[in-house]
Amino acid sequence: MALEKFRASPLPIPGAEYDQQYMLQLIRVLGIYFSQLDSLTPNQAQSYRADEFFGGVFRGDLYGGTIAGFGSGINLPFGILISNQDQSSAGTTVENLITYSSVEESNGVTFEGSKIRFPNAGYYLITFTLQVTNQTNAIKEFEVWLKDTGTNIDSSNTRFDIPARKSVSIWGHAVPAITSIFAVHDPETEYLEVAWWSESTDVYLEHYAAGTSPTRPAIPSVILTANFISAMTNFPIPATRRLVLAGVAPSLIRGTVGIPPVASLGLTGAAPTVTIA
Repeated sequence: MALEKFRASPLPIPGAEYDQQYMLQLIRVLGIYFSQLDSLTPNQAQSYRADEFFGGVFRGDLYGGTIAGFGSGINLPFGILISNQDQSSAGTTVENLITYSSVEESNGVTFEGSKIRFPNAGYYLITFTLQVTNQTNAIKEFEVWLKDTGTNIDSSNTRFDIPARKSVSIWGHAVPAITSIFAVHDPETEYLEVAWWSESTDVYLEHYAAGTSPTRPAIPSVILTANFISAMTNFPIPATRRLVLAGVAPSLIRGTVGIPPVASLGLTGAAPTVTIA
């Protein structure tokens, strides 16, 4: 393993005979080199290059290579969202947006009504199931698809046939299960929605309270999970995620002034400086 930019100073060239001044220069150069290694300067200012990392605790960004270890410290975004309410159809000619009532478990994934938001850019594995009920005496069509920040995602739709009711008081049921991957480029502005449609207003999403004899858990009308699976690579940085300082001697001091979350920082002008406090 090696530091990318940190380098040892060149050693003085020895003469043919013992020279006290040469030995003093050699010791001084070696002393400076080992003093730098003993300090935090190399770790704070430079980066490491290696094919593999073994053991220890890794923090920061990894570019290429692999990390071998137990993985006990891995911390990735995820979320489990549910709805414990019925969700009815608004009509046979309009879309319906799924909403959520609670977060069962989460590490950064949140919701606002029908909008699911993510804490980081990257690819997320999306899996959800719907408890669909049909109160009519005929098989009815049901479709469900994904939307990216209010826009339908191409080729994300799926159609299901919901069975007819069994009797006048026992409805027909089906549980569509969908898995997809959602790409988040800018978590500040992007969000995911799940939309559905049915050919009858008597087809809707239904939840059930906990059962008895035997004791059974409640049945949510919607269960959705989101799991971060991969970082986003080679994508343009949105303008809202750039911070540019311009002018004579611009400076940025972290910890002293409020700094919005940014993906890139541009400094222009005479003698720009950045202080990380």
